[in-house]
Amino acid sequence: MAENLRPEGIPVTIGTVRISTPGLTGRVEVYQPGTAGMRGAESSTEAFRRALDDAGVVEQLTVEITGQRELDNAGGSRGGGGGSEIVVEVPPPGTGNGQLLLYAAEDGSLSWHLPDDVPPDQAVSRGGDRRTYRLPREVVLADPASAGGQRGILGAVGSKLFKILVFPLIDPILGKVGDYFAARWEQKNRRNLVRWFDPGDYQRADVVAFAAPDWTRVSGGTALLFIHGTTAQSNTAFDQLPAETLTELGRRYQGRVFALDHFTISVTPHDNVTWLAEQLTALGGGSPLTLDIVSHSRGGLVGRVLAERAADVGLSGKVTVRNFVMVASPNAGTALADKAHLSQLMDRVTDLAQFIPDAGVTDVVGLVLSILKQLTVGAFGGLEGIMSMDPQGDYLRAFNRTPGSTATYRAIGSNYEPVRGSSLARIARNAGTDFVFQKANNDLVVPTNGAYEVDGVTGFPIADPLVFPAEAGVDHASYFTRPEVSAKLLEWLPG
Repeated sequence: MAENLRPEGIPVTIGTVRISTPGLTGRVEVYQPGTAGMRGAESSTEAFRRALDDAGVVEQLTVEITGQRELDNAGGSRGGGGGSEIVVEVPPPGTGNGQLLLYAAEDGSLSWHLPDDVPPDQAVSRGGDRRTYRLPREVVLADPASAGGQRGILGAVGSKLFKILVFPLIDPILGKVGDYFAARWEQKNRRNLVRWFDPGDYQRADVVAFAAPDWTRVSGGTALLFIHGTTAQSNTAFDQLPAETLTELGRRYQGRVFALDHFTISVTPHDNVTWLAEQLTALGGGSPLTLDIVSHSRGGLVGRVLAERAADVGLSGKVTVRNFVMVASPNAGTALADKAHLSQLMDRVTDLAQFIPDAGVTDVVGLVLSILKQLTVGAFGGLEGIMSMDPQGDYLRAFNRTPGSTATYRAIGSNYEPVRGSSLARIARNAGTDFVFQKANNDLVVPTNGAYEVDGVTGFPIADPLVFPAEAGVDHASYFTRPEVSAKLLEWLPG
């Protein structure tokens, strides 16, 4: 049964939940999984439910706030964005279990939260304690008529939903959840694969890996290689590239257009290219390759290993990179890859996946959950692929002491600002985003200037980048929807 919130900050107890909402009025209700009222509170998509099942995560309970309204000091309505937080205290996860909270704002955008009263290194030993979470109070109603007013993977729009999720801290194979849990997930659900990339199959995952004849064909002239970014695969990173653009590129390169699927969470860009070098040596007979490259996000670092450090991975004299188009590459890193901000990176990954049709939501959420399990217990082993993008990390610092390349570098970036009513508005404009990026322009994941400017690094700044202004509304996952990007690919890649 619903209870009225106390905007003066007095806690309200409803069932097993205690909630304090200073400055916020409305009504709160708590639902157990599978109760009749739950279907009215939300309509989780099948993709989300399947992701939970695949990750071994179950719903403990859901808290819903409806009729929410922020108040000013005189008790009247006020605009969103107040500094106060909602404090929710919930039952413990039970012995041997971990717990986290998924918050769905009114516009459908999501964020993941760890309890603030139990340090990660005590999550195992304090499994029986209640948990406290601090959540945004801001009311962020989306405009359903706007282009950005999609329904998210929880299906709910208009209310605040706090979903408490529980998972076992003991894995039947790994033992205690800790280092390398995400790496094991990646080994099971991802692949290292070189594949053809043409209009007939570039959006498909079920493709055949390169064999020796394919390597012979691709080495017969300049070839075009696509390299995806973090959490993605080739068929999800570039699936929004128009088929006609890929058709023209295929004509220019006489069909020698291929892609590299690779691990992005658990291994470094050097490791990715080391694997590629082994394939080239074993199946291609070491035949030299002349490449043009299109990369997205972290794929830019993988491509730079090929262009700048081929000798490091046994490819000296075997690979020449001619033209290299880096789309949203973290050449200067991204602060979201810092250990302190990984949960915020997971927020962006989840939202960017859920608001893009056919983006493999089940797959992405499964990967996100595997990483969050590690963060819940303070374990960071096996996350080297993500942390290779940390601006202050040892890997990227050494990486950018580069000898340079003879390739012609091109860059595309964006200063993202959400359009009116966008479901990405909350994460784009909240105070945490400004804090992480030090108020620098960014596309939600990568700093704008970092895609083409790296102080003191050979080959940078990259001349004449395509940079989308704020009013264009181009976020980290939507570059390839833009005709300007297709036009630049056709301008910069002669075949």
